[in-house]
Amino acid sequence: MTNNENYRISLTTKALIPVNDPIYHTKVLDETGEYMISKTCKQLLEEACIRELSTFKGSIAAVRKMFPYKQLTPLVISRSQAIIAFPTSSPNDYSCAWIFSSHVHTSHTLASVSPNSTVIYFKDDTFITVKLSYYSLEKKLARAAVIRNYCLESQLFFFLICSFYKMHLFT
Repeated sequence: MTNNENYRISLTTKALIPVNDPIYHTKVLDETGEYMISKTCKQLLEEACIRELSTFKGSIAAVRKMFPYKQLTPLVISRSQAIIAFPTSSPNDYSCAWIFSSHVHTSHTLASVSPNSTVIYFKDDTFITVKLSYYSLEKKLARAAVIRNYCLESQLFFFLICSFYKMHLFT
């Protein structure tokens, strides 16, 4: 695990996990490795939204306008790349982790050990345990999938419209 204060959320980000440390506030799980960051999860998310000309609050508000997700709303970080993360608890809770849905492969409940613990397996064969019921995780993944599909469909529609106009302009 390394320190990377210049870390930027991208398509390779799998999860942001808050840590209780005097220097570091976030552990980043990424396809390229694990990083300890002094910024909070929310600060990293805000920076990523700003790079996409939005804000954390603005992105949440937009999703709530378009979809009936009033609590624990997924965050669209990049619409063009369909980068979507969802909180494991209230974003105002210090212990709130953020999971990037496109990396989740499967999950497994640990109900026999703890009723609100679930293992999330990522596509690269890594995994984490979160304080979240299996049902709640599946609901969050379904919401993120709906939003991801919306982002991808609107890109396809835009591409088709541009292609149509391009064909008619040059014929």
